[in-house]
Parts: sequence; structure tokens; C-alpha cells
Amino acid sequence: MRSRSLLLLIACLPMLTQACQKSQTGGDSIKVNPTGIKVKYFKNPVIDGDHADPFVAQKDGNYYFLSTKGNRIAIAKTKAMSQLVAAAETTVWTPPQNTDHSADLWAPELHFLSGKWYIYFAAAQGGVNDSNRMFVLENDNPDPTQGTWNFKGKIFDQANDQWAIDGSVVTIGDKNYFTWSGWENADEKYKQYIFIAPMSNPWTLSGPRVKISSPTNDWERWEPTFLGAGVNEGPIALQRDAKSPLFIIFSASRYSSDNYCLAQVQLKTGSDPLVAGNWINKKTVFEKSDKTSVYGPGHNGFFTSRRTNDKGTVETENWFIYHARALPNKPDQPRTARMQKLTWNTDGSPNFGTPIATGVDIACPIGD
Repeated sequence: MRSRSLLLLIACLPMLTQACQKSQTGGDSIKVNPTGIKVKYFKNPVIDGDHADPFVAQKDGNYYFLSTKGNRIAIAKTKAMSQLVAAAETTVWTPPQNTDHSADLWAPELHFLSGKWYIYFAAAQGGVNDSNRMFVLENDNPDPTQGTWNFKGKIFDQANDQWAIDGSVVTIGDKNYFTWSGWENADEKYKQYIFIAPMSNPWTLSGPRVKISSPTNDWERWEPTFLGAGVNEGPIALQRDAKSPLFIIFSASRYSSDNYCLAQVQLKTGSDPLVAGNWINKKTVFEKSDKTSVYGPGHNGFFTSRRTNDKGTVETENWFIYHARALPNKPDQPRTARMQKLTWNTDGSPNFGTPIATGVDIACPIGD
């Protein structure tokens, strides 16, 4: 999906008349808005169970949902994100045993690049501590839930082959770059930075990594109960359109903390992404809410809903999907997948709003 660097079109504000199917997490509801239009709603979480690190790709009118499974990679295909709970899930790849990628399969992302599908995922060697690295799968079938997924190997900086997770692809101009979360070195364990590097093809880096974000602020250093080494992870590109600023949205602090949150760092317009000083305006954009009982919101993905109205005009909305917990101080509670609409500030920066409580009616994405 982000072979287009998630170039999200500006969200229109149409009247929502499309139906969205009942969700097991709260059921559907129909209400009449002040203009007399019937609107259908869904409720968060959008799908039951533990779905940490949610990600959505989209192509040819289909949405493809992935999340961390641990021992396999699976894809759920749907025409409507509000109906994700009803989507069939297909296990597309299970790793062989006794390899450096047999265990801890985390945060898979699906990208369509150069006419093929690629899955980027973190994995480790079973029983070997701190062996996590990034790996790549390839599939030339138009439908990523079909065909054969071929293992392409480890994707890494050959000069600095360090602990790495949460890889993603961003296209800037006509060039692809790989961004991920990793350690500076093995002597400084558990402190995670955001890196970026150029790509020569979808499974190979063509230059050294560049550190573009370090966890130096208190909001980047929360463990469940104290300030720790600091974490930046889950980087993903976001851009309103080709003329707007490009952002890397990432997750800050330890995932098990209530204070896990989303943050941004912005690339100076027209500048070289491989120069660390060109990444500016780092700040939080989406944090926990005691008022709505949403804790540890983070590790998100993006998608664009669309439909063609009666006048033949394409209407769009921008959405983000993320995981969170509903109870404070419960780091072992399942992280459930939620989604809500994304809007834009006048300067082209994203406005995530505040987390919406579970069980609250949310108007379905247009086209659902």
C-alpha cells in the first residue's frame, strides 16, 4: 500500500448513508442525524481479541488487515473495515523451525511494490535472546491471501546488523526507503531508535542506516511504572497529498505502559531524508485518555475509505487503526484493535483527535 507513501487524499465530509454490518463487539445501530439522514455506526474495538500492532493495506477495493500472531502471518480480507469482525482470516505463511526467523513474528506489514506484494516482519531465533531482526516475503499473486509467499531473507544494514523490529517502507519522490525501530548497539540494550535507509529493491538496503529519532523526552521513556531507557518504535509514513509535508508517525514509550502513545517527526519539505537534521517538529499526537478509558494507544496503520456519489465525484475519508487497552495498570491485558477518523490541520499536519471509548457509536467509513 505504501508504495505511494500513504498519500492520503483530503477527507471530504459527505452525508453517510452506507450501511455497516453488525459487530460482535457491540452490535450495529441506526440513528437519524439532524438533517434526517439515516446513519449506521460501528463500535470499538472493531474486532474481538488480542490484535496488537494492527496494519491495513488496500488495493482494488479490498482492505487487508494484519496483526501480530507470534508464530505465523495471517491476512484478513474485507470490502468494509467496519465489517472486519466478519472477515475470513487466512494464514499465508508459517516459518520453518530452527532458523533465525522461527519465533516471535511481530508487526507484519503488507506493501505492494513494483507489481508484487511484500510482507515485512520481525522475527527471532527460538530460545536466543535479543536475536530479533527484520525479514521479507514476496508474492506475485494479485490477491495476497492467495498464491505462494516466498522467503526473500533478512533486510538489514550490513555495516550495523543490530536488533531490529517494526520495519516499514516509505516512498519519497521516486525512491523507496526502509524505516524501522532498532538498537544503536548491543551494549545499549532495550533503548530503541527510529532509523531510515535507502533501498535498492524491496528486500535490500543500498546504504547505511540514519538515526532520525531518539527517545530523549520523558513521554518516550515510560515503562509500566517508571522512566526507563526509552522506546521509539512502529514507524509509518503519513502524507496528506504530494504537496503536503511528510511525517513519520511512531509509537513512544514501552508498549506495556499506559503512557504508550503516538508521536510524529516531520521531514523538511524537499529535503534529503538521509540527513538526520532534516527531521523536525517531534511531538506527541495521540495519548491515553483516563476520561474515555483508553490506555497505551499506539502502533497504528492508515487507510482511506472512498465512494463515488450520485454526481460521479469520488469522496474520501482518512482513518487510522491502532491498538489499546481498556483498563489502567494492566500491561498483560489484550491489546484490541480500534479505528477512528483522521483529520488535517491547516499546515498539512495530521490531527488524530482524542481516543474514543469502547462501545461508543462511530459513523462507519464511507463506502462500507
